[in-house]
Amino acid sequence: MEIADSILLSRIREDDHSAFDLLFERYWERSYRAAKARLDDEAQAQDLVQEIFIKLWQRRQSLAIQTSFEQYLLSAVRLSVISYFRSQKVTHVRLEDALQRVELLENSIHDHAGYLELEQTLEQAVKHMPEMLQKVYQLRSENHSVKAIASELGLAEQTVKNYISEVLRRLRIVISEKHPEQSAAYLALILFVLYN
Repeated sequence: MEIADSILLSRIREDDHSAFDLLFERYWERSYRAAKARLDDEAQAQDLVQEIFIKLWQRRQSLAIQTSFEQYLLSAVRLSVISYFRSQKVTHVRLEDALQRVELLENSIHDHAGYLELEQTLEQAVKHMPEMLQKVYQLRSENHSVKAIASELGLAEQTVKNYISEVLRRLRIVISEKHPEQSAAYLALILFVLYN
């Protein structure tokens, strides 16, 4: 019988290495795939995920996870990817534009809890969208190109672009209502996900 994540996390807080090993084995592959989809660099994706788990162990006694452990890890992956891009001296035009938006984001979202709150808002908003918009958002957030999404869903590339714009329009409304004080930073993150 599989031990629940919450029980493993309780054991980790009590310095149980075997519980940590179980969580690592359970979520390493998923975390790695999420990182690789965004970085397109196997070695860097491995390093990034390893660093997340190292920090998790180092902060084990003060962990306060409000979502599922999987959501927590995937959020940590996204934040780590953003930090990685921010630290690189890359001159590619798309990345430069993204980094400007990430800088705005970093100045406005100072903790993981704020990011997790945004993740929950986005998840709920996307659940209420038509199925095709949900699919396009999911594939785009996994770093699939417009061309790849069009091919997978049997759509024209312009249709995919239109769907992405519609997703952004709907998310902008939700974020402006639920997080008015941080809407600029949160929209910067969504733009980063959808357009880079």
